Amino acid sequence: MPGGLVAAQLDEQPLIIEHDTREDGSRPLLPSDGTSTPVAKTERTPLPWKPLIVLTALNAVCPLAFELIYPFVNSMIVEIGVTDDPERVGFYSGLIESVFSVTSLIMIIPCGYVSDHVGRKPVVLLGLGGLSVSIISFGLSKSLTGMIMSRCIGGALGASWAAIKVMVGEITDRSNQDTAFSMMNVSYRLGQIIGLPLGGLLAHPERRWKAFQTPFWHEYPFILPCFVGAGFSLISVLFGILFVQETLPSKVKSRRKLKRSPCSSGSSTPPASQTTPLLVNESELETNRASKKPTWRSVMTPSILSLVVNNACMCVASEMLFSVYPLFAFTPIASGGLGMSEGQIGAQMSIRAVVHILIMVAYSTVNRALGTVRLYQVTMAFWSLVVLGFPFLHWVASLTGIKSITFNIAQFIFFLAWSVCGFAWVCMGTMVNDASPSAEALSLINGISQISIVLPQAISPALANSLFAASVDKHLLGGNLVWVLLFVFTCLAFLHSLTLKEHEDDWRTKQDEQDD
Repeated sequence: MPGGLVAAQLDEQPLIIEHDTREDGSRPLLPSDGTSTPVAKTERTPLPWKPLIVLTALNAVCPLAFELIYPFVNSMIVEIGVTDDPERVGFYSGLIESVFSVTSLIMIIPCGYVSDHVGRKPVVLLGLGGLSVSIISFGLSKSLTGMIMSRCIGGALGASWAAIKVMVGEITDRSNQDTAFSMMNVSYRLGQIIGLPLGGLLAHPERRWKAFQTPFWHEYPFILPCFVGAGFSLISVLFGILFVQETLPSKVKSRRKLKRSPCSSGSSTPPASQTTPLLVNESELETNRASKKPTWRSVMTPSILSLVVNNACMCVASEMLFSVYPLFAFTPIASGGLGMSEGQIGAQMSIRAVVHILIMVAYSTVNRALGTVRLYQVTMAFWSLVVLGFPFLHWVASLTGIKSITFNIAQFIFFLAWSVCGFAWVCMGTMVNDASPSAEALSLINGISQISIVLPQAISPALANSLFAASVDKHLLGGNLVWVLLFVFTCLAFLHSLTLKEHEDDWRTKQDEQDD
């Protein structure tokens, strides 16, 4: 996260004698022997399971709550009177989905500053709490303005969720981070598996259950899934208050000093010889923090710039395809889509998430065999295949219908290829983590990376849905203009990924050597 330093490392810290960054000292880090910092490591250190499981649980709530609108947002736009033209729904749904990312983009730097100075934990919990307000407000909206303002609330606080990724980087090392980040990706998909069907199945409850046949549910037919999503968010806030451990290095070290000071060992008055060095070291700590504060210019080396650019390209492809799929599935077959209902869309997107999770089980094995950069390059090649899958699915649906065995087999293969692309997200997370030159720069590097993610998220939904709507409405290239443009773009993104290189230095080992 941008906006400040992550931790201060001193050449001499007599009060800090251990090498981990967790208060309980249980985090295993790479050994430091005073030599260089090679990438290769023969042993994998154990994962810090307790904090990692807590973070993955919170990470799952984010997509569960804010993505559950995708199955019904197109229907909601039509029913509240924003437009009555199904072929213009794409423009408005893209606009609604984009404003969330626009406000997140604006708030990345402020959230990063708060994260570096107040702590990761309060920033994450604030974001989850704001999400519940946003999603309830969305379900109660009766106009396009209300829908947009509701998404802005979630987006303004949504930038704080990037702190979860920084926390994972701070509790893992280079030998086990691939497993940790793959777990984060799996938890995200689990959130989608739960959230997307909820959005589709709980919309219009008055049509399914007698208990909901009251004026309120007829007036607000989309509020029930929003209530459920908000409930998950509020529960996660309570869960986080009880179990999330602060990982901001400066705060962790301060608590460790207090625990290891003579006063904490039973002596009410520490020796005078031990009091003065404490005051001196605190003064030196602040001086070193100020002098080692990283800047954008200092971290934006050519290799990191190339990484950020490709991250943005990957995110553009991912977000455009993800945001256009519900519209593509909702659009009638005669107009170039699949003609699915809200419930079918939610179920299909959940199937995709399940396939993604099953594929992700193999990530660590494949990553160790190919290496992170090589695996990333391979997965980037799959994006072009996924783009071609959209018109192929429409062609199969137009011939056999969406209930045929042939269509379901074709769609499963399509989801399989799309799920392989998910490896790119995990690879990028570890590559960004490895690219940090120091512990102080970790939050800033992640902030820059987050900007390269959120900016595409801000423009991609509106761009993809508008391109799809224009292609269908104007019958450009037979309604396939959007797929042609996306295919060319993903091919160029793959070619650019070939410029990426492995980072040989490990900032965690350097941190250990400084602590020595």
